[in-house]
Amino acid sequence: MNRLPVTIDTIMPQYQTITDQVDRVYIEWFEINKRRLTRNTLSGNTILMELERGQEWHHGDALYHNGELQAIVTVKPTLAIRFNPSDFVQLADFGYFVGNRHLPIFQVGQLKSLRLPYDGRLYEQIAAKYGASVQLEEAILLSENRIHQQLKNRRNNEN
Repeated sequence: MNRLPVTIDTIMPQYQTITDQVDRVYIEWFEINKRRLTRNTLSGNTILMELERGQEWHHGDALYHNGELQAIVTVKPTLAIRFNPSDFVQLADFGYFVGNRHLPIFQVGQLKSLRLPYDGRLYEQIAAKYGASVQLEEAILLSENRIHQQLKNRRNNEN
C-alpha cells in the first residue's frame, strides 16, 4: 500500500523541548539549503518538507502538519577534519592552503579550532603538512557555525 507523504505546513525554528518521544527526520549537513525534501522519519512516516526561497533547515526545527508536531529535523553527524592551530600564523597558512578547495569551514564552538567536511586527498595533504594539529572526528556540521555564514550575519547586523 502506497501512502502519500504528510505535507509539512509549519516550521518552528529551533524546537526547545526535544525529547525521545518526538519523532525525528535526519538530513545530511549538505542538504540544509535544499528547498524540497521527502524523507522518512525514524518511525517510518513519510513527510514532504518545503522551504521558502532563501531559507535553510536547522538542527532542531520542528515540523508541523495541521498543528500537530510530526518530527524534529536532526542533522546527521559526519566524518570531519578538525584543525587545531598552534598560532595565528598557522591558522592563516591553513586558510590559504584549503581556501581554493571551496569547502565550507566551520568554527568549533568558542575554541580556535576549525572543522571541514572530510575529503580524503585534502586530509592526507594537511595531515602531512600540519601533523598533530589535524585529526578526524565525527561531528555535526551546523550552518550557524559556518564561517562564511557568521561573516554574512555580522555584516547584516552592522548595517
